[in-house]
Amino acid sequence: MLPKYTDPSSIQLNRTLGQKLIPVADRLRDLFTRFGLRPYKVRVVRVRWSGGTRGIGAPIVERTLDLLPTPLVVDLTTMTEVVQPVGLDEIGSITVSEISGRFTDYQLRMLDPNGREPDPDEEVYYEIEFPKPDGTSDKRKFWLRSAPHYHAGRFYWQVRLEKAHQDRDFRGDPR
Repeated sequence: MLPKYTDPSSIQLNRTLGQKLIPVADRLRDLFTRFGLRPYKVRVVRVRWSGGTRGIGAPIVERTLDLLPTPLVVDLTTMTEVVQPVGLDEIGSITVSEISGRFTDYQLRMLDPNGREPDPDEEVYYEIEFPKPDGTSDKRKFWLRSAPHYHAGRFYWQVRLEKAHQDRDFRGDPR
Protein backbone atom coordinates (compact mmCIF):
# COMPACT_ATOMS: atom_id res chain seq x y z
CA MET A 1 0.00 0.00 0.00
CA LEU A 2 1.32 3.44 -0.98
CA PRO A 3 1.49 6.20 1.63
CA LYS A 4 -1.03 9.02 1.28
CA TYR A 5 0.56 12.25 0.05
CA THR A 6 -0.85 15.76 0.05
CA ASP A 7 -2.26 17.01 -3.22
CA PRO A 8 -1.10 20.67 -3.52
CA SER A 9 -4.44 21.66 -5.05
CA SER A 10 -6.22 20.50 -1.90
CA ILE A 11 -4.52 22.92 0.50
CA GLN A 12 -5.16 26.59 1.14
CA LEU A 13 -1.80 28.18 0.45
CA ASN A 14 -2.54 31.26 2.54
CA ARG A 15 -2.76 29.02 5.62
CA THR A 16 0.49 27.11 5.20
CA LEU A 17 3.56 27.43 7.41
CA GLY A 18 5.41 28.92 4.43
CA GLN A 19 2.94 31.80 4.21
CA LYS A 20 3.03 32.34 7.97
CA LEU A 21 6.84 32.69 7.86
CA ILE A 22 6.81 35.53 5.29
CA PRO A 23 6.62 38.29 7.98
CA VAL A 24 9.63 36.74 9.75
CA ALA A 25 11.63 36.67 6.51
CA ASP A 26 10.57 40.27 5.79
CA ARG A 27 11.82 41.48 9.19
CA LEU A 28 15.17 39.80 8.55
CA ARG A 29 15.42 41.31 5.05
CA ASP A 30 14.62 44.76 6.47
CA LEU A 31 17.86 44.59 8.46
CA PHE A 32 19.81 45.04 5.21
CA THR A 33 18.13 48.43 4.73
CA ARG A 34 18.59 49.44 8.37
CA PHE A 35 22.31 48.66 8.12
CA GLY A 36 22.60 50.77 4.95
CA LEU A 37 23.31 47.78 2.72
CA ARG A 38 20.33 48.46 0.43
CA PRO A 39 20.42 52.27 0.09
CA TYR A 40 17.84 52.51 -2.69
CA LYS A 41 14.09 52.36 -3.22
CA VAL A 42 12.33 49.98 -5.61
CA ARG A 43 8.80 50.70 -6.77
CA VAL A 44 6.32 49.75 -9.46
CA VAL A 45 4.82 52.77 -11.25
CA ARG A 46 1.67 52.97 -13.36
CA VAL A 47 1.24 56.09 -15.50
CA ARG A 48 -1.50 57.33 -17.83
CA TRP A 49 -0.56 59.40 -20.86
CA SER A 50 -2.59 62.59 -21.38
CA GLY A 51 -2.66 62.15 -25.17
CA GLY A 52 -4.77 58.97 -25.04
CA THR A 53 -1.96 56.67 -26.25
CA ARG A 54 1.26 55.45 -24.64
CA GLY A 55 4.05 57.92 -25.27
CA ILE A 56 1.74 60.72 -26.46
CA GLY A 57 1.29 63.77 -24.24
CA ALA A 58 2.43 64.02 -20.64
CA PRO A 59 2.71 61.00 -18.33
CA ILE A 60 0.56 61.30 -15.20
CA VAL A 61 1.44 58.96 -12.33
CA GLU A 62 -1.72 57.00 -11.46
CA ARG A 63 -0.29 54.65 -8.82
CA THR A 64 2.97 53.60 -7.25
CA LEU A 65 3.75 50.54 -5.17
CA ASP A 66 6.84 50.71 -2.99
CA LEU A 67 8.39 47.27 -2.60
CA LEU A 68 9.19 46.98 1.11
CA PRO A 69 11.19 45.62 2.74
CA THR A 70 13.77 46.75 0.20
CA PRO A 71 14.49 43.91 -2.23
CA LEU A 72 17.94 42.90 -3.47
CA VAL A 73 19.04 44.46 -6.78
CA VAL A 74 21.50 42.29 -8.71
CA ASP A 75 23.59 43.36 -10.69
CA LEU A 76 23.79 47.01 -11.72
CA THR A 77 27.31 46.48 -13.06
CA THR A 78 25.73 44.80 -16.10
CA MET A 79 24.38 48.19 -17.19
CA THR A 80 26.34 49.69 -20.09
CA GLU A 81 26.36 53.29 -21.23
CA VAL A 82 26.11 53.70 -25.00
CA VAL A 83 26.08 56.75 -27.25
CA GLN A 84 22.69 57.20 -28.94
CA PRO A 85 21.58 59.92 -31.38
CA VAL A 86 19.85 61.62 -28.43
CA GLY A 87 22.87 61.38 -26.11
CA LEU A 88 24.28 58.95 -23.58
CA ASP A 89 21.93 56.13 -22.57
CA GLU A 90 22.09 52.97 -20.47
CA ILE A 91 21.23 49.50 -21.71
CA GLY A 92 21.17 46.13 -19.99
CA SER A 93 19.13 43.99 -17.67
CA ILE A 94 19.12 43.31 -13.94
CA THR A 95 17.46 40.98 -11.47
CA VAL A 96 15.47 42.14 -8.46
CA SER A 97 15.00 39.38 -5.92
CA GLU A 98 13.95 38.99 -2.31
CA ILE A 99 10.70 40.87 -3.04
CA SER A 100 8.39 40.10 -0.13
CA GLY A 101 6.20 37.03 -0.55
CA ARG A 102 3.25 39.09 0.71
CA PHE A 103 2.97 40.71 -2.72
CA THR A 104 0.99 39.03 -5.49
CA ASP A 105 1.75 38.47 -9.14
CA TYR A 106 -1.00 40.99 -9.99
CA GLN A 107 0.61 43.64 -7.77
CA LEU A 108 4.07 43.08 -9.25
CA ARG A 109 2.64 43.49 -12.75
CA MET A 110 0.35 46.33 -11.55
CA LEU A 111 -2.77 44.62 -12.88
CA ASP A 112 -6.20 45.35 -11.47
CA PRO A 113 -7.80 42.75 -9.11
CA ASN A 114 -9.42 41.04 -12.11
CA GLY A 115 -6.07 40.65 -13.89
CA ARG A 116 -6.79 43.35 -16.49
CA GLU A 117 -3.71 44.61 -18.34
CA PRO A 118 -2.99 48.36 -18.55
CA ASP A 119 -5.12 50.33 -21.01
CA PRO A 120 -3.59 51.55 -24.31
CA ASP A 121 -2.96 54.96 -22.69
CA GLU A 122 -1.19 53.45 -19.65
CA GLU A 123 2.21 51.95 -18.98
CA VAL A 124 3.73 50.10 -16.06
CA TYR A 125 7.40 50.12 -15.19
CA TYR A 126 9.78 49.51 -12.31
CA GLU A 127 11.82 52.34 -10.91
CA ILE A 128 14.91 52.15 -8.74
CA GLU A 129 15.69 55.35 -6.87
CA PHE A 130 19.14 56.05 -5.51
CA PRO A 131 18.94 58.87 -2.91
CA LYS A 132 21.91 61.26 -2.70
CA PRO A 133 23.23 63.09 0.37
CA ASP A 134 22.06 66.46 -1.07
CA GLY A 135 18.40 65.36 -0.98
CA THR A 136 18.08 64.65 -4.70
CA SER A 137 18.07 61.20 -6.24
CA ASP A 138 18.70 59.32 -9.45
CA LYS A 139 15.70 57.35 -10.71
CA ARG A 140 16.28 54.59 -13.22
CA LYS A 141 13.36 53.17 -15.19
CA PHE A 142 13.05 49.47 -16.11
CA TRP A 143 10.55 47.31 -18.01
CA LEU A 144 9.46 43.95 -16.71
CA ARG A 145 11.32 41.49 -18.94
CA SER A 146 9.55 38.30 -17.82
CA ALA A 147 6.77 37.24 -15.50
CA PRO A 148 7.46 37.47 -11.76
CA HIS A 149 8.66 34.17 -10.29
CA TYR A 150 7.83 33.09 -6.74
CA HIS A 151 10.44 31.14 -4.75
CA ALA A 152 8.20 29.46 -2.15
CA GLY A 153 11.08 27.91 -0.20
CA ARG A 154 12.73 31.31 0.18
CA PHE A 155 9.57 33.38 0.80
CA TYR A 156 10.20 35.85 -2.02
CA TRP A 157 9.48 36.92 -5.58
CA GLN A 158 12.06 37.62 -8.27
CA VAL A 159 11.73 39.70 -11.44
CA ARG A 160 14.00 40.27 -14.41
CA LEU A 161 14.09 43.88 -15.62
CA GLU A 162 15.33 45.56 -18.79
CA LYS A 163 16.61 49.15 -18.74
CA ALA A 164 14.11 51.58 -20.25
CA HIS A 165 14.78 55.01 -21.73
CA GLN A 166 13.68 58.34 -20.31
CA ASP A 167 14.24 58.06 -16.56
CA ARG A 168 12.38 60.48 -14.30
CA ASP A 169 14.21 63.29 -12.53
CA PHE A 170 14.48 63.55 -8.73
CA ARG A 171 11.06 65.30 -8.55
CA GLY A 172 9.45 62.47 -10.51
CA ASP A 173 9.04 64.47 -13.72
CA PRO A 174 10.09 63.00 -17.08
CA ARG A 175 13.50 64.11 -18.31
